[in-house]
Amino acid sequence: MRSINDIWPARFAAHIKETQTYLRYMLNDHLLLVIMFLLGGGAYAYQQWLDQLPPHFPSAFLMALLLALTVTFSQVRTLLKEPDIIFLLPMEKGLNHYFQRAFIYSYILQTVQMIVCLIILAPLYFQSGEGEGINYLFLIFQLLVIKYWNLWIQWKMTHFPERLSQIMDKFVRYAVNFTVIYLAVKESMLSLFIYGIMALVTIYFFKITRNKTLQWEFLILQENRKLQSFYRLANMFTDVPKLKAEAKRRKWMDWILSFIPYKQSNVFLYMFSRSFIRSGDYFGLFIRLLMIGVIVSVFLPLSLVSCIILPAAVLFLTGIQLTSLYKHYDALFIADLYPVPQNVKKKSFLRLLFTILFIELAVLTIVLLTQTNILFVGVQLAVNALFAYIFVYMYFSGKLLAR
Repeated sequence: MRSINDIWPARFAAHIKETQTYLRYMLNDHLLLVIMFLLGGGAYAYQQWLDQLPPHFPSAFLMALLLALTVTFSQVRTLLKEPDIIFLLPMEKGLNHYFQRAFIYSYILQTVQMIVCLIILAPLYFQSGEGEGINYLFLIFQLLVIKYWNLWIQWKMTHFPERLSQIMDKFVRYAVNFTVIYLAVKESMLSLFIYGIMALVTIYFFKITRNKTLQWEFLILQENRKLQSFYRLANMFTDVPKLKAEAKRRKWMDWILSFIPYKQSNVFLYMFSRSFIRSGDYFGLFIRLLMIGVIVSVFLPLSLVSCIILPAAVLFLTGIQLTSLYKHYDALFIADLYPVPQNVKKKSFLRLLFTILFIELAVLTIVLLTQTNILFVGVQLAVNALFAYIFVYMYFSGKLLAR
């Protein structure tokens, strides 16, 4: 590395190489087949829903709700590492070029995600008669500007790493984004007023952060969290040495563990259950996927096919992402000293996984019961309960846990 300008190309090349290495394991034939199945089923259900769309459906509201999420949750991938706080901090004033490239990379990457969302929402836009092709292109242009503004504001907010400031920032930006996107979809001139407010906010942040230095600890913490999220995803398909686990006490959930009988054969069931409850990775992931399933089932008019596909997709994604829980204690040799047969570990994990999926299915069934008739719900409950059993006790037991 000959100069300070060589740091970003070297970091970026290493980042891409590492990402490609793990993607080779993640994008295997089995996963691609499942993705194609889910895409086909989702596209069919989406088309069925569009065909049954009522005349006064609030499509602009729904589009603004979803698109505001894609533009609000922005983050600049700095690719910073923990030693940088010692070696690069003294050179902060010379790193403008580095952070400019990081900003451009982050904007391009997140813009692609937003464009995918826009492509998915395009049929809804045209089906509801909100506008024509040229209007949608203008909407895309506005969203590119809004996305850039959000990413810039988020970068400036890194100068204020307090948790309350970060929460308020996201809340306020989401409200602003939702309002301006809704008005843009409706082609209302009132959107110009919101753009004026956004311009004033830009000037304000430019002034208050002009003489502030970077919060290196916060930037490194953010980057580590992003990396760990990717490692957790990759860990479902292969071992990731760099993965770090985080635990939270969650004392208020200890009552759940009281349902596990106190006996020797339940040692691994207790350990896996406590890890699931305490770990933000596993429990948080379960809650997020469950909420996504609930929200989709509330907004989507459901047929018999979509009634079955939606819970099955949620169960599959939850099960796949909880695979790494099985190896949670592999690094602790003390677990091998427990006087229980080795197959107890596997049976305990499968029992816990099936229980988690069945609880998830029960919640989704209750929600579906309020959205469609009892016949559809009864059929999907029977089909998906069988799917969960086969998925856990045949697919997981025979393939994923055998590697």
